[in-house]
Amino acid sequence: MEIFKTNVPKYFTLEEVNEYDRFLAKLGDLEVVDNPAYYVMELDNKLIGCGGFGEKEGIDGVPSITFVWGMVDHAYHKKGFGEQLLQFRLTEIPLHFPNRKVILDTTQFSYTFFEKYGFKTVKITENSYGEGMHRYDMILEESSKG
Repeated sequence: MEIFKTNVPKYFTLEEVNEYDRFLAKLGDLEVVDNPAYYVMELDNKLIGCGGFGEKEGIDGVPSITFVWGMVDHAYHKKGFGEQLLQFRLTEIPLHFPNRKVILDTTQFSYTFFEKYGFKTVKITENSYGEGMHRYDMILEESSKG
């Protein structure tokens, strides 16, 4: 939760704090069988990032894989950790879900980061996450997959 809070309000809204808290509680419930793959990133025994992926109906209705609650502690932004987390997930996804499209949704503050790694914006929804937080639906172009 502390990492999440370092990214509010620029990357996540205050309203999403409770949503993320519920996600973490569900993630820890061993009885739930539809938990997504979720990973943490540590540096010198300190948790500095986390993120995962899971199944979701794609933009075109085809079952796809989407990123789930990816973030890096704000103090560690612009140091390559976000790229490491992204590349790790892109390497893991085909091991668990071969031949699936990879999609994600993000904000106007992060979409350019994902563009650098082959994601293309297919839809923009203004104020989708809250006032001033626009949703960018993106898909990984086939030529960009490792």
